[in-house]
Amino acid sequence: MLEDVIIVGVTMVLVEIVKRLALRAGVTEEATKQIIVPLAVLGIAAGLNALNCYFFGDPTALRQAVAEGIKWGAVAAGVYSLGKSVLGKS
Repeated sequence: MLEDVIIVGVTMVLVEIVKRLALRAGVTEEATKQIIVPLAVLGIAAGLNALNCYFFGDPTALRQAVAEGIKWGAVAAGVYSLGKSVLGKS
Protein backbone atom coordinates (compact mmCIF):
# COMPACT_ATOMS: atom_id res chain seq x y z
CA MET A 1 0.00 0.00 0.00
CA LEU A 2 1.01 3.58 -0.52
CA GLU A 3 2.24 5.53 2.48
CA ASP A 4 -0.23 7.77 4.28
CA VAL A 5 1.89 10.85 3.64
CA ILE A 6 1.30 10.36 -0.09
CA ILE A 7 -2.46 10.33 0.50
CA VAL A 8 -2.20 13.55 2.53
CA GLY A 9 -0.08 15.29 -0.10
CA VAL A 10 -2.25 14.28 -3.04
CA THR A 11 -5.35 15.26 -1.08
CA MET A 12 -3.96 18.75 -0.48
CA VAL A 13 -3.18 19.21 -4.18
CA LEU A 14 -6.57 17.94 -5.35
CA VAL A 15 -8.45 20.07 -2.82
CA GLU A 16 -6.64 23.17 -4.05
CA ILE A 17 -7.72 22.29 -7.60
CA VAL A 18 -11.33 21.78 -6.45
CA LYS A 19 -11.21 25.11 -4.59
CA ARG A 20 -10.01 26.99 -7.65
CA LEU A 21 -12.60 25.29 -9.87
CA ALA A 22 -15.38 26.20 -7.42
CA LEU A 23 -14.29 29.83 -7.33
CA ARG A 24 -14.05 29.91 -11.11
CA ALA A 25 -17.57 28.41 -11.34
CA GLY A 26 -18.94 31.36 -9.39
CA VAL A 27 -19.26 29.92 -5.89
CA THR A 28 -18.62 32.59 -3.29
CA GLU A 29 -15.32 32.52 -1.44
CA GLU A 30 -17.08 32.13 1.90
CA ALA A 31 -19.15 29.14 0.72
CA THR A 32 -16.05 27.59 -0.79
CA LYS A 33 -14.08 27.88 2.45
CA GLN A 34 -16.90 26.76 4.73
CA ILE A 35 -18.61 24.05 2.70
CA ILE A 36 -16.75 22.88 -0.38
CA VAL A 37 -13.21 22.66 0.98
CA PRO A 38 -14.05 20.63 4.13
CA LEU A 39 -16.25 18.22 2.17
CA ALA A 40 -13.65 17.92 -0.57
CA VAL A 41 -10.87 17.19 1.92
CA LEU A 42 -12.76 14.38 3.62
CA GLY A 43 -14.24 12.97 0.41
CA ILE A 44 -11.01 13.01 -1.57
CA ALA A 45 -8.94 11.54 1.25
CA ALA A 46 -11.49 8.80 1.92
CA GLY A 47 -11.73 7.99 -1.79
CA LEU A 48 -7.98 7.94 -2.31
CA ASN A 49 -7.42 5.70 0.69
CA ALA A 50 -10.21 3.35 -0.45
CA LEU A 51 -8.60 3.13 -3.91
CA ASN A 52 -5.24 2.57 -2.24
CA CYS A 53 -6.67 -0.31 -0.24
CA TYR A 54 -8.51 -1.75 -3.23
CA PHE A 55 -5.52 -1.75 -5.59
CA PHE A 56 -2.63 -2.36 -3.22
CA GLY A 57 -4.12 -3.99 -0.14
CA ASP A 58 -7.05 -6.06 1.01
CA PRO A 59 -10.25 -5.16 -0.92
CA THR A 60 -12.37 -6.60 1.90
CA ALA A 61 -11.14 -3.88 4.29
CA LEU A 62 -12.66 -0.96 2.37
CA ARG A 63 -14.75 0.26 5.32
CA GLN A 64 -11.65 0.57 7.48
CA ALA A 65 -9.79 2.23 4.59
CA VAL A 66 -12.50 4.88 4.24
CA ALA A 67 -12.35 5.56 8.00
CA GLU A 68 -8.57 5.88 7.81
CA GLY A 69 -8.98 8.15 4.78
CA ILE A 70 -11.26 10.46 6.74
CA LYS A 71 -8.66 10.55 9.50
CA TRP A 72 -5.92 11.42 7.02
CA GLY A 73 -8.22 14.02 5.45
CA ALA A 74 -8.45 15.72 8.82
CA VAL A 75 -4.66 15.60 9.05
CA ALA A 76 -4.37 17.14 5.58
CA ALA A 77 -6.77 19.93 6.57
CA GLY A 78 -4.74 20.62 9.70
CA VAL A 79 -1.45 20.69 7.82
CA TYR A 80 -2.95 22.99 5.19
CA SER A 81 -4.34 25.38 7.83
CA LEU A 82 -1.08 25.37 9.73
CA GLY A 83 0.85 26.20 6.57
CA LYS A 84 -1.49 29.08 5.76
CA SER A 85 -1.15 30.42 9.30
CA VAL A 86 2.64 30.29 9.15
CA LEU A 87 2.62 32.13 5.83
CA GLY A 88 0.17 34.71 7.21
CA LYS A 89 -2.49 33.97 4.61
CA SER A 90 -5.32 32.93 6.90
